[in-house]
Amino acid sequence: MDLLKCFAIFSVLLGHATEQLSGGQFWDHPVWEFIYSYHMPLFMFVCGFFFPSSLKRSYGEMARIKLRQLGIPSLTAYAIACAIMLVMGVRAIADLCEFSVNGFLNCVWFLKCLLLCYLVMHPLCRWLRKDWVAALVATVLVILIPGTQTVNFNFMLPMFCLGMLVGNRREEIDRHRTPWLAACLVLFVALLCFWSGHLTVYERPTQIWAAGSPDWANLGLTFYRLVLGMAGTMVFYLLSEPVYQAIRGWKGCATLCRIGGATLGIYFLQTFLLEILVNRLRVYVPIPHSYWVAPLLALVELALCYNLVLLLRRTRILRLLILGEKEN
Repeated sequence: MDLLKCFAIFSVLLGHATEQLSGGQFWDHPVWEFIYSYHMPLFMFVCGFFFPSSLKRSYGEMARIKLRQLGIPSLTAYAIACAIMLVMGVRAIADLCEFSVNGFLNCVWFLKCLLLCYLVMHPLCRWLRKDWVAALVATVLVILIPGTQTVNFNFMLPMFCLGMLVGNRREEIDRHRTPWLAACLVLFVALLCFWSGHLTVYERPTQIWAAGSPDWANLGLTFYRLVLGMAGTMVFYLLSEPVYQAIRGWKGCATLCRIGGATLGIYFLQTFLLEILVNRLRVYVPIPHSYWVAPLLALVELALCYNLVLLLRRTRILRLLILGEKEN
């Protein structure tokens, strides 16, 4: 799973690098389109995979831990964003830095979304007892209730639930890995034929109510986007075990797994080093060159952010404020 997390965070970095280098032409960039069909759903799936262990704690204890791990870094990130805005002038930076509620929500939005997933699913799983019932109820409600598109909650929560369901059935799925992989791969490839960067939640939010009436076209898009994201996520999850077994003897495998264990810290840092810094520098390259420049930039950022995480862990206060980790 750490190897899968490493792949997920590299996908995030590659998607953001392609976006920042393309000068606004990323919506139709093939690499960007492909990555944005699965990357954040995969990230949320991995988090949901480990969620069942949180059910062993009381709601209060779980909430306290997650507020430390996710809430404190969220506040720190916005404080840093505000400092950047004061130095550079009050202006929006890639929609991540602005003095507004939206500015706060957009800055490291995934941490806030993940926190909401924990706070909602913990009591639902306790009350409804069966995980699949809790997942179904949560998915239906989050899609139907207006306003839940905040921090992409209504798109990410079903992915979190998928991770929870798979995590609880890991051994059973492993026994039938090949047919599962074949089915998910066929579905993913078929759905990709109709995919476009213009269908992402950033251009077409998951919002099925318009002027008080159901928006059936958006409901269809929501279902399509969910199934696409889940199919892609399952493909990479099901591939992760055989890939790990194939490369586990390679020296670099242990490093990749350690990087996977630092994904939330890397996500935090890339917001400032990649999404904001590169955006402000306005470094653009022609689309043909982006196919090699973007991966190179993503690899450099991955190495830099990972080593910064290791450095931050040496200082108790930074470990808490930025990584949400308490001292061992």
